[in-house]
Parts: sequence; structure tokens; C-alpha cells
Amino acid sequence: MQVHYGLDNFEASRPVVTIGTFDGVHLGHREVIAELRRICLETGGESVVFTFFPHPRMVVSPNEDTIRLLSTIEEKVALLEELYLDHLVIYPFTKEFASLSYIGFVKSILVDKMHISKLVTGYDHKFGHNREGDFHALKL
Repeated sequence: MQVHYGLDNFEASRPVVTIGTFDGVHLGHREVIAELRRICLETGGESVVFTFFPHPRMVVSPNEDTIRLLSTIEEKVALLEELYLDHLVIYPFTKEFASLSYIGFVKSILVDKMHISKLVTGYDHKFGHNREGDFHALKL
């Protein structure tokens, strides 16, 4: 698995991407990643997990003292490496990044920079400013 800190040197053939914090890499995460890998085998694409550091809540709610993470970034990398992914992108989560609309995120990051071929999300995954983007919004 190639680990990318940001997208400056990211290259993948027909990337199939999933997005999330993947804290703890629990069974639900593993199901999404299994589907990601299945699609990659079917299409000849490369599997990509797109995650963030620091955790988004640490940026958007820095004074919140109830944030309890299950894994450090190093543990997350090790857990994801066990799942035979092609790429892991650890993207810097900043206030500026948090202000991107979901359309801005899809266009500027997923399409323009990553050139994704497919996106795999969990049924309840939300993304973009104020978590306004989801599976249903993407289908439109």
C-alpha cells in the first residue's frame, strides 16, 4: 500500500475511492473496503482510501473535550495496510478544507486531482461543508 500525505504526488490507474475518517477501522469500514476491492477487481481500478488528519472534529470543534479516538494515525495506517489496499491518502484537514462545499470537494479533489473512476460510500456517509453531501446528492 502506498501512503500519500496529500495529493501532490498521487497517481493511480482508474482509482476507485472511498472516503472517511476510518477511526478504528471497524466492521462497517471493512465492509465498505471489501466492496471497494470487489469493484477494483471487476474494473481493473486501483483501490484508494481517502482519510484525514487531524480528525475533522478536532478542527471544527477544537474546544470539544469529548473526542475519543479509537486509533492513532499510525495505528490507522497499520490497520488499513492489513486490508490489501493500493493507496491510502491522508489529507490535511484544515478549516479551509472544512469550508469546501460537497460539490467543490467532488470537483476540485475527487475529479480534478484524483481523477476517480468510481466512488464507494457507506449508506450514511456525509461530506462537504456542514456534511451537506451524501449518496443521494451524488446521484443527481
